[in-house]
Amino acid sequence: MKETRRIFLGATFAAVTALAAFAGPAAAAERPDYYPADYDKLVEASKSEQGLLVYSNMAEYNWAPVIKGFNELYPWIKVETLDLGGEIFERYYAENSSGTRTADMVATGSIDNWLEFTDKGEAVDYKSPEADKVPDWAKPRPGLYTVSTDPMIIVYNKQLLPEAKAPKSIHEIAELVKSGDTKLDNKLTTYNAAASSFGLSLYWAWVHKHDDAWDVFDTLGPLTRPERSAGPQLEKITSGEYTLGWFLSGIVVFPKMSDPARKALIGWHFPQDGTPIFMRGMAVAKGAKSPNSAKLMLDFILSHAGQVAFGKGGLTPYRPDVKADEVPFFTYSSITEAVGGESNVVLVEYDREMLEKRDEFLARWKKAFSQAQ
Repeated sequence: MKETRRIFLGATFAAVTALAAFAGPAAAAERPDYYPADYDKLVEASKSEQGLLVYSNMAEYNWAPVIKGFNELYPWIKVETLDLGGEIFERYYAENSSGTRTADMVATGSIDNWLEFTDKGEAVDYKSPEADKVPDWAKPRPGLYTVSTDPMIIVYNKQLLPEAKAPKSIHEIAELVKSGDTKLDNKLTTYNAAASSFGLSLYWAWVHKHDDAWDVFDTLGPLTRPERSAGPQLEKITSGEYTLGWFLSGIVVFPKMSDPARKALIGWHFPQDGTPIFMRGMAVAKGAKSPNSAKLMLDFILSHAGQVAFGKGGLTPYRPDVKADEVPFFTYSSITEAVGGESNVVLVEYDREMLEKRDEFLARWKKAFSQAQ
């Protein structure tokens, strides 16, 4: 079984007591004036809870700046996050049904699982005071909010594909294949839509944005070896096993480009004919044992400070008031500017039709990508 990664950030009891006495009034004084007058009741209630447990698919370095900022406001809340990958919802349902301690908050990107989770009433219908500060599309269902808006990009090996020839769109990759460049034979990669709900939702969104999508993918598919995740894809592009990949997760690629050796080998582009933007969701769980602490964390993540913190952790903030120079990589606004506007962004939305037509869609995808396992 995959190793579970845990993050514990807290303080000793004595330090917590001293800090709480100091930080409580400061947090209230610094709180925006649009917060409700009785918000202190939520804060006080969190002090009698047993810490905050979050199930997510995010790494320690993603969470670290967020937890640091959160604990500056609420130092008495010990935050524990478990990086569970694709096991989040199954584990939550099993634990909740047996009465075992389970997640207070869930934060992950999984369209189909979120639809099921909210259909079952497992997301607390909490109205955050920050809700009016984020776009409507970032609040897809009652109680479900968006953590970040992470881009999917084109990545290539510069030694195998000179920068001057590197495609800047999915259509250009198809044209390169048609040109007969043998460096691409069986050396393309992308997400495996048949093996990953993440990959399925990416392809569903892109196909429904482009009338000629299947023509493009019928061209690319025979030379493509789909993978389940971006980490192995990036490593194989770096080693030269693959020449190029598309729809790789930007939040995996961008932090690793700080390595000069990697940067010398790897180039990348936002797809100019439609950059998929994946909305990572979060909600307070109905089975939460620390619901007040979870609401405080959700509010912090939606706040300007929380969005900047996740930006520093490698994710992509989307609040309009987060500026590009506040984070090391990108914001939703800077991505839309880079690709020429909203029309060249493909938001991966919570489309129920994807579930209803999943089998039909995957059959067509497998026809194009015959090497998918």
